[in-house]
Amino acid sequence: MKIGMILCFLACASALSVATERQQGQDPRLGIAEGVISAFYTWDSDSLEQSVVAGPDLDRVLYYQGWARAANYAVQTRYPCAVNLMDVVVCSVTVTDDFGRTLGYTATDTFTLSIVDGRVVALSSQGDDPPVFWALIAWITEHRPEVMQGPCEHYFSGGTTPGACAKAVVDSARIFVQLPR
Repeated sequence: MKIGMILCFLACASALSVATERQQGQDPRLGIAEGVISAFYTWDSDSLEQSVVAGPDLDRVLYYQGWARAANYAVQTRYPCAVNLMDVVVCSVTVTDDFGRTLGYTATDTFTLSIVDGRVVALSSQGDDPPVFWALIAWITEHRPEVMQGPCEHYFSGGTTPGACAKAVVDSARIFVQLPR
């Protein structure tokens, strides 16, 4: 029993030590991830294309970057990237944007990156937009179908006009906030 507890303690201490080393910047993946986040928020699509393996993840992040740029994303708080227990790098950034300024909120983007041999082989992002944003999207879908069938067609899943889509959503948000509730 004691040997099992000692082995468990040593394994946990070793895992904590590895996690601590990674958090202190000794894991090279952290620098790569920080570079990807910098490239994203400075609108440097060339650096993103060099860092992320070509494919659907790169296509989605480039679309999102175009959307973010057109919606005037401004970084409010950039948290350090960290390696999580699933051995992927997670980076969170709180931003303001035209959607939030219009609808009255800030949001945090969380990027999850799998990095192998110095290249990002998987990349996803998730925002914590509040229900009012999703109510806006539902309202646009119902009351302004020309937006969803035009500049926002296939948005975030193969669409080709992220800037025009973001601007159309912001314009719709300005109408949406004026509606009686």
